[in-house]
This record gives sequence, C-alpha cells and structure tokens, in this order.
Amino acid sequence: MYFKKIKFLKSLIFIFCFTASNAQNLTVNSSIVSCTDNTYVTFGQGLGNQVTEYGLKRLNPLIFEAQLAPLFVLQFNKKVPFGFILSPKILVRMFNEPSSPVRTPSYMPFFMIYHRVKFPFLNRYNAFKLFLKQKPVFYMSYKYGHHSNGQFGQYFLPNSRNVNFVDGNFSTDYNEIATSFISKDTINDNLGLLSGRFSFEFQLSVNREDSMFNSYYFQKFALEARLLILKKITIVPVVSIMFGKNGFKTKYALDTYIIFQPFPKKSDLALFSKIYIGPDYYNLRYVNNTRFISFGILLEPKGLAIYK
Repeated sequence: MYFKKIKFLKSLIFIFCFTASNAQNLTVNSSIVSCTDNTYVTFGQGLGNQVTEYGLKRLNPLIFEAQLAPLFVLQFNKKVPFGFILSPKILVRMFNEPSSPVRTPSYMPFFMIYHRVKFPFLNRYNAFKLFLKQKPVFYMSYKYGHHSNGQFGQYFLPNSRNVNFVDGNFSTDYNEIATSFISKDTINDNLGLLSGRFSFEFQLSVNREDSMFNSYYFQKFALEARLLILKKITIVPVVSIMFGKNGFKTKYALDTYIIFQPFPKKSDLALFSKIYIGPDYYNLRYVNNTRFISFGILLEPKGLAIYK
C-alpha cells in the first residue's frame, strides 16, 4: 500500500510538471483569475487545527490536497474586446486512512468573461501614483460557477442536525462580478504592488441543496492583492466576508499565499506556503472552521491579459 501511494504521488507530480511546462504561453494574469483558482498540490495535512461542533480538534490526516484548475482561454482582437475562460476546476483530498480514500471531492467548474475598462477619473488624477510606478490597467470579469461533491445522500445524518460527511449531498451554483487592475509585469520588476482584485459573489437557488439554505453563505465579498518581492517572491493575501440567511452567522476568511518562483522566466512552477483561517472550503466540511499552514507546489501563470 505504501508503494502504491508513492507511485500515485509520482504520477501526480509528473502530470503537474507537464502542465507547468505547457502553461508558459498563458496570457491570463492572476488579477483576472483569482489566486484561489490556481492549480496546486499541498503535501500532508499541514500544521493547525479545526473547530467542529464537538470542539477543537486536530486537522484531518491527509496525504495531499490537490486543486487541478487548467485554464482554457480564448482571446480575440480589438474588434471583439472580450476574453473567455473555461476551467473544469476540481479539488480533492486523499485522506491518510485505510485504502487512502478520496472522500467527496469538490467539483467547481466555472466559465468567465472578462474585458478591459477605462475609468477616466482615475486616469486623470492618477489616484494610484503614490504606490504604483505605472498607471494601472483595469478589467471587469463575470463568472458563472458550480460547486458540488457528486453525492446524493441526505445532507444531515438521520434524526440529527449533524452533517453527513460520508455521502451527504452538497450542491450550489453562483455568479461572481469582479473588478481588477494590473500595474506592471510580473517578470521584470523587483518590488511593489502587482495587481488587485475586488469581487462580489452571490449564490443562486438553482441546484442548491435544500438543507444548505441556512448553513451556507449566499453573498461573499473578497479583496485580493499581489505583492512582489525581489522578482521571485509573491505574497497574495485574500480577505473574504460571507453573509447568509436566517440563523447564518457572518463568517470571515483569510487565505494567504507566499509563492517562490525559482525560475520565473523559464517556468510557471513555484513552491508555496498557504496560510488559511476561516471556514473549511472543502464542500460539506464548510461547517468547520480551520486554521492551518501547509506547503506544496503551484502553477503561477504569468503575462498580462492584453488583446493582440
């Protein structure tokens, strides 16, 4: 069993690195697609704990967590000033338990349209000149996404209000509207603010599991920034606040990526550390609050989304 796990991990890393070598022609910067939508693999369970309905507990024992989110991009010329992005985003966790199960993966495919916009007021008064070396380029994006776990069991265990983590159904659709800016190239600069992104997400009632109406959020605001340090290190904090209905209590999340690219001009592959505080983002486990730091590898797409 041990050698099967090692063989599986080697295969996963090979696929990951192959994807990295072919992603260098990507022209979408992470200011358009949030860093939380990048492809990555973290190893082990990380360091931290989780707050459950039974009190403070250790993290779930994991072999790895992997998010596979290749971006299929379609861009036109200036006569059609829109770009289109499609991703079959999937998040899986392999648990360090007998038979190494992958329980209730998160299926999160999305479709996005984005385009460049101009804000004459900001350009005229150069409101960003105090902390940006160059005038920013602004974009609007519109996303339609789905999040489910492929299960069909009851959301709660029989005769209780405890979530059924084994085969409970998790399903919801959502829209997101975001504005973002890009201030400079990620390859040739040394220090400063690269980009920023502000998004508003609202959940839809279509395909939503009935039992989730009071336990899962309906609206989420997120603010993301990308800070570059010495060309090879990028820090990306993502701050979120979530609102729901009826008895839902407002929730907050801080998701921070510290990314190190050893060969920024030759490869999109990067080493990274992920620091997360907030509700668990793995479908049904959203009811638990987690605090952890984990380590792994990540694809860091470079280049600006500018029309040819």
